[in-house]
Amino acid sequence: MLSALSQKKVVCSIAFLCSLVVSSVFADHHDVVPFQQKGGMTLSDRFEALQKIRLAERSSDGTEELFLVQGPDYTKRLFVDSGSFVAVSQHVDQQATEDVINSTLFAQLAASHDYDKNTQLVQWYGRYTDVMSIQGWDISDFDESSLSSASTDLSVSEVIFDILKAALKDPSEQAMVNAAVGALKQLEKEGAFISLFNHSAIGANRANFQSSFVTRDKHGLVSMNLGYLVVGFKDISSTILFLRVKEGESWIKSHSETVKLDYDVFNQIRDQIIEKLGDNARSQVAGIDL
Repeated sequence: MLSALSQKKVVCSIAFLCSLVVSSVFADHHDVVPFQQKGGMTLSDRFEALQKIRLAERSSDGTEELFLVQGPDYTKRLFVDSGSFVAVSQHVDQQATEDVINSTLFAQLAASHDYDKNTQLVQWYGRYTDVMSIQGWDISDFDESSLSSASTDLSVSEVIFDILKAALKDPSEQAMVNAAVGALKQLEKEGAFISLFNHSAIGANRANFQSSFVTRDKHGLVSMNLGYLVVGFKDISSTILFLRVKEGESWIKSHSETVKLDYDVFNQIRDQIIEKLGDNARSQVAGIDL
């Protein structure tokens, strides 16, 4: 019979060999960092950070009751998402569409709770990108110097999707962006969709909003061409979308980047995002017919 010391040595050897086998298997089949450690945050770090986030409360403008009753239809391909427009490719399913809408809405409301989006632009986008990153988006830190001036004598709606279309190579997706521009131009200037957007995007003599096109990349990952737009103006009659940029009267600056959503992360926090959004996920989102 083995002595107690010998038995202990055998057990330790077996444990060591098992750990080597497990490590080898993981190395052979996983060439990426486990989601718990991505972005320098563990899963518990993300849960804790999300739990501390507070969301801005939206003051009533009469549209929230309409959209709250209807609820968003995620089969649609164009959405007003609070102070953002989101166009979605036919390659993106309903669940992914809902995930993108909820995560971008969550980031907007978190940033707006902490900062004024028009008078504290840099701080607002700093918080926005931080919350997007916590949710699993591989987004860059905001740099105000990256905003470039757009040409004059264009409507804001044209600038929005010119920015997005420039990154698209699929003709069907470019056609969908054109259809989205057409749909925006047909919206009633005093209608519910415009009221929802105006209320969330426009401040005194300035508007700050996002415009996105969502698709899947060649690897099947959810990919979003995210555009930041800041518009300044002396006077505006109804909505920023129908404003034509004219020298001396108005200006527009923009920046766009392509970001991807890590579902190893988002699948773990989806329920927490939905719970914290509450009725916001219905009252501040509306699908638009193309």
